[in-house]
Amino acid sequence: MSSNGSSRFRRPAPLFDSVAASIPGEPDPASSADLAHDSARALLDGVFHSSDPEVVARVVALAADDGLTDLSALWSSAPASTLPGALWRLYVLHTWVQQQGGDEVVRRYRAGSRTAPGLRYVSGFAEPPEVEQVQRTMDHILRGAFTGDLALALRRAGAVAMIVAYGTAHLADDDLGDERTRQAERLLRTGEELTAAGHRAEAGQLD
Repeated sequence: MSSNGSSRFRRPAPLFDSVAASIPGEPDPASSADLAHDSARALLDGVFHSSDPEVVARVVALAADDGLTDLSALWSSAPASTLPGALWRLYVLHTWVQQQGGDEVVRRYRAGSRTAPGLRYVSGFAEPPEVEQVQRTMDHILRGAFTGDLALALRRAGAVAMIVAYGTAHLADDDLGDERTRQAERLLRTGEELTAAGHRAEAGQLD
């Protein structure tokens, strides 16, 4: 990556604009924080203690349904260091991967894995990743946040986002594309925020 691109690569916007911009509504500042935390905790606890696989399936598919739209006005402005903020970023990354398609994500992942080989082990992707595996693995990561180890799921998602960010930056160099550079910035920030949230969850500090 060029020196100019590198300096810009460290100052990203917090969310993927193409997804976040499509979400309508603004929260009431007086109550949004409490509602965000209460809704996130209720969703997480409800799924974790449910033995119904259909409940889990509905939560994994939430990004494609109106349920995520209903919650986004609260969650999207929550800090990344909070439970609603971390879950929002996890859902946004999941949605972005589904929208990009397996071929494009694999292309970026393979380009980025050479830059950060250590992150490959955290992501849990097969090496080299197969196209048909990408969306399946992202579903598994999202499902794991609600049914298994939240901290691990957030760290895995963070690793995926950062690897894809590095790959996107490399491809931006090749294509001389400013939009790819900006997208790499957003992916990197989201990956760093998810990783930090995962460490907070592991320490019992993700409220």
